[in-house]
Amino acid sequence: MTRRTSALYRTYAIWIALLIGAVSFIPSAALAQAVSGTVLDSLGGAITGARVSIEGSNAATITDDGGAFRFQRVSPGTITLNVRRLGYRQRSVTVESGGPGATGIVIRLVAVPELLPTVEVVRKPEVFEARLAGFNARRERRVGHFITRDQLDRHDSPRFADALRAVPGVVVRPLRGSGGGRTVAIRGNCSPLVFFDGFPAASGPVDLDMIDLASVEGIEVYSGLATVPPEFRSIQGTERCGVIAIWSRPFRPRPRRLAEARAGELDRAVASPTVYTAAEVDEPAILVPGSVEPAYPDTLWQAGLSGRVVAEFIVGADGVIEQGTFSVASTTHPYFSAAVRSALETAIFRSAKLAGKGVRQLVQVPFVFDRTQLAPGQESQPDGSHP
Repeated sequence: MTRRTSALYRTYAIWIALLIGAVSFIPSAALAQAVSGTVLDSLGGAITGARVSIEGSNAATITDDGGAFRFQRVSPGTITLNVRRLGYRQRSVTVESGGPGATGIVIRLVAVPELLPTVEVVRKPEVFEARLAGFNARRERRVGHFITRDQLDRHDSPRFADALRAVPGVVVRPLRGSGGGRTVAIRGNCSPLVFFDGFPAASGPVDLDMIDLASVEGIEVYSGLATVPPEFRSIQGTERCGVIAIWSRPFRPRPRRLAEARAGELDRAVASPTVYTAAEVDEPAILVPGSVEPAYPDTLWQAGLSGRVVAEFIVGADGVIEQGTFSVASTTHPYFSAAVRSALETAIFRSAKLAGKGVRQLVQVPFVFDRTQLAPGQESQPDGSHP
């Protein structure tokens, strides 16, 4: 064999080795597939905070607020997904990674029967709702722009003027001589007429940031004279630049705000020997009737939507929900979840008892929001609406 032939053989050998290495590398990288799905309860509500793991590996993830999970890169073949969530029976599901069913997987968990009695929520009649009947009726006619309490609860800024920034034609501007106050203008420098609970304010620009946004139940904005309803018109024509009508909330004691549990916090708490489940105590915790009255989210009521929320938390030996333990086990809509959390801020429980002493207990309470029912005193009006 000549020196040249030997060199050629070595070159071929190198190229073959590289080719074999490339071929052996491509399948593991190229064939890895995503595996994703959703974890729901038996009624179709999304289960948040469920731990989904791949058996035989360290791969694990937690479901988000919509119950969704995703593994970005999974080797092809048969895998077993183990799903665990406090308050639900563990479930294992076998799927084919890389197959057509590896995405969009729906896994349903069955709740452990330790729930407290269901709290049913219908449209709760309150004395101030009659005052807001006009606001709701005009909102249904969809003339003007309306901001509800639901929307204000999700607003990032506590300043009133900022709540109006998204309204078409409204411009937030500094108010001269107010020391940092702000007002709004419609169509350039035109100042709208402002109403408070149906009564007009003094003419001229109003320092809107003086209004506590937490005290507002609803806002309606009319950007031109043609859209202003008759109840907001005057003989002087001061509403020619438009109208902003502000409706206040009734006085309510401000409850403490529940801090939510961090991921895995409840699992760690239940592992503690000082926290019990309903099956481990002599007398389980009981919700005091009337201490929790969730308000049906107005947006969902108007849309005709019913739903369900399962809330979980630890009730202390004093009968009060412990801070940092509240979480939503499952929900059909985040607005329902917000209503439940707000209502539970005033909740009172009869604490669990073990050997005659109060103890800490993990509690799950289901809430059903039923749009098909009317609370006492919610009879229909002649025009088919409700107060």
